[in-house]
Amino acid sequence: MAEADDAPAIVVEDLHEIFRIYKERPPGLKERLYRFRRADFTEFHALNGVSLTIRHGESVGLVGHNGSGKSTLLKCMARILPADRGTVTLGGRVATLLELGAGFQPDLSGRENVYLNGSILGLTRREIAASFDSIVDFAGVRDFIDTPVRNYSSGMYVRLGFAIAVHVDPDILLVDEVLSVGDAGFQEKSLARMRSFSERGKTVVLVSHALEAVESLCDRVVVLEHGQVIFDGPTEQALTSYRRRLAGGASEPAAVEAVETDPDGDGRARVADAVLTVPGHDPAGPVPSGAKARLDVDVRAVDDLVGRGGLTVGMVLRRPDLPSAVYETRTSWRVTYVAPPPPGESLRASFEFELNVLTGTYLIDVLLGNAETDVVHDVRRDAAKIVVRAEEHDAGIAPLGVRITLDNPEGVWPPESEPPPMSEGGPRFHPARPRAGHDQRQPQG
Repeated sequence: MAEADDAPAIVVEDLHEIFRIYKERPPGLKERLYRFRRADFTEFHALNGVSLTIRHGESVGLVGHNGSGKSTLLKCMARILPADRGTVTLGGRVATLLELGAGFQPDLSGRENVYLNGSILGLTRREIAASFDSIVDFAGVRDFIDTPVRNYSSGMYVRLGFAIAVHVDPDILLVDEVLSVGDAGFQEKSLARMRSFSERGKTVVLVSHALEAVESLCDRVVVLEHGQVIFDGPTEQALTSYRRRLAGGASEPAAVEAVETDPDGDGRARVADAVLTVPGHDPAGPVPSGAKARLDVDVRAVDDLVGRGGLTVGMVLRRPDLPSAVYETRTSWRVTYVAPPPPGESLRASFEFELNVLTGTYLIDVLLGNAETDVVHDVRRDAAKIVVRAEEHDAGIAPLGVRITLDNPEGVWPPESEPPPMSEGGPRFHPARPRAGHDQRQPQG
């Protein structure tokens, strides 16, 4: 990540956003004048005293259940929604991608919308023309650039909108859930572009339910619940806290957890060693898919942690060419209490698992932390490496044990071929064999 500037990119102070929820259709002007009737409504506090400071170069994820206030907060940051109370201060040019097709005129072509949106975002016509080919190529819509965007698919809408937003070269990029409609290739390309923004000192704020994308892109995550910030800290700890709340069915706002610890841990306990073994195979060479493996993790206490809650030891299996983890687990997720040893003493946690993955190179990360507070003590990245070889006719991440059967009795095979029997997908009739119930021999003269 680029070195952050002293001045913040975004400052949100005591932000409140209140909507009216009407219990019936609001009365019209005539009803109000003649009946002196007022609409019956209740107030919904979408944001309830949110305060945040985001610095230049940070990539921040906003997560929470539906209705928690994520998108409302992003719209307030984008100045689309005015604050009922509180302030939002921005330090730089802002580009937003908040809703599918937002800012597009459906009757205009893709080309015309590029110029229109670029102008709205502050570019001159000359600047748009200089970036036009790059925008179109990034979006992958060159064949449709002169077609009205009302005929675009949802994926084309998003690709073009995102391409325009990132080519504006903003200081702050605000992105909502819309990237989820793109295909996997475009999502990865978009995440890569947003990572490059952060590396150049730009600020990215991402709202998403795709926790893998948040984990891949963001170095800080804010968890929202009922319009309030309940956690603000490093990604690993924030997502762990969020997943635990989801698993526990938490619904009431909790006291905010503001964590400013080193993302690699506070060092109060350390991962002393992590050894991967694959019985019957050399872990340094390729091993077959489905092979049984064992990861032994040795943990040593540095400080006195007794009485401060149990420990949690976790492993993450990932493939470097994929944006999200292939698998992750922790002792605390499996309701296993790990009592901390005295300072200087060690414990071992062993993970036995099957490598039910397809061909690829896989890395294992190990995490050590406090099971109750989610504070991270140590992270050992790339603790182990393993190469897996699977059947060549499969692609993806995991084998699904697929069996394929064919029922194609009317299929027409080439005359010179030798098709299989019908039970294996072959045809009912083929010149090389007689039709069922008929004699194909020529009549005798």
